[in-house]
Amino acid sequence: MTTAFRAPDAVAPSLSVALTGEWAALLQRVRALATDRLAPLANATDQLPRLPRERLDWLAALGLAGLTVPRTAGGLEAPAAVQAACTEELAAACGVTTFVWQQHLAACHLVTRATNASLRAELLPRMAAGACWCGVAFSHLRRPGPAALRVVPRGDTYVFEGTAPWVTGFGILDDVVLAGTLPDGQSLYAIVPFAPSAALIPSAPLRLCAMNGSSTVALTCRALRVPAERCLFTTTPAAMAARDRAGTLKPTALTFGVARAADELVRDRATAQGDPALATVAEALADELGAARQAVAAWAARPMDDAWFPHALRLRAWAIALAVRHAHAAVAACGGSANSLDHTAQRLYREALLYTVLTQTPAVREATLAELAASARRATAEAP
Repeated sequence: MTTAFRAPDAVAPSLSVALTGEWAALLQRVRALATDRLAPLANATDQLPRLPRERLDWLAALGLAGLTVPRTAGGLEAPAAVQAACTEELAAACGVTTFVWQQHLAACHLVTRATNASLRAELLPRMAAGACWCGVAFSHLRRPGPAALRVVPRGDTYVFEGTAPWVTGFGILDDVVLAGTLPDGQSLYAIVPFAPSAALIPSAPLRLCAMNGSSTVALTCRALRVPAERCLFTTTPAAMAARDRAGTLKPTALTFGVARAADELVRDRATAQGDPALATVAEALADELGAARQAVAAWAARPMDDAWFPHALRLRAWAIALAVRHAHAAVAACGGSANSLDHTAQRLYREALLYTVLTQTPAVREATLAELAASARRATAEAP
């Protein structure tokens, strides 16, 4: 059984920050797309072997392919509050579409940082227009131990050797930003066609708990030669860690989208059954989501505060646990029908699980587990 998605009548107060004029109009268009086109197809899309490119074209038609791209390169250059609001709207409607789109936005950010001005000028306008969709392959750089993907300079080329174990969008996206470790320990980022060859070998799509349609693969490089002119930049592990730290709160928009959609399911169930107890549950869930969203918005505006990072970690952990609990509540409210793979509540629960480990750093993992341990201690102390 599938429960219809219904968008709220108004934007929550914390989402309205800076959303005036063109940004308010953009959000209304995003909401209409999410409600009218993405959400009705979301459960079916979740079960497809590969996300239809058409879904990305719908986003590009609203300018979302270039949401974060500078205006000078044809993008919208949206501020962080607008990015969060659009992400939440889309995540509440269709997780796999949003997930693949997020890969592209990450690639746009990396290309924007390119030290090669001619490469920026070539790629960014096409990426902003949705003429070229791009993925990323750099999460392996966060893993401890020997480098998973190594890069060796050879004259005016760089040779990539090894495997990027998690790369989303094979067969959907056109290009991919690959990152590998140089002999001096720095990381080199380069852009290559996301197509199989003797030097670039994708695995079969990985079987994931959610978003199988994202066509996520392990990507093996065998003496992949990349010309220097296709390289974006080099960076250090310390610089990457600093950027991860600065982006701690960014994924909360995805978890809030899942939670909001789950809360709507509980509210719809309460209305359909005329159940005041379930309505009370729905109200409590919505109150928690509102409080978490407000807290994230408040701390996102204070990145230079000395207490920012500890608060950001606690808020990220709260958002992760919140999404799982709210989706779990939707499963419980919907009963046995939620056992069906094509039920909205189950899809949201699986998406919440995936977001638990998305862009997970050691600090985020520690904060997440601390939040769960604290919840266990509270439950033990309050046991009858």
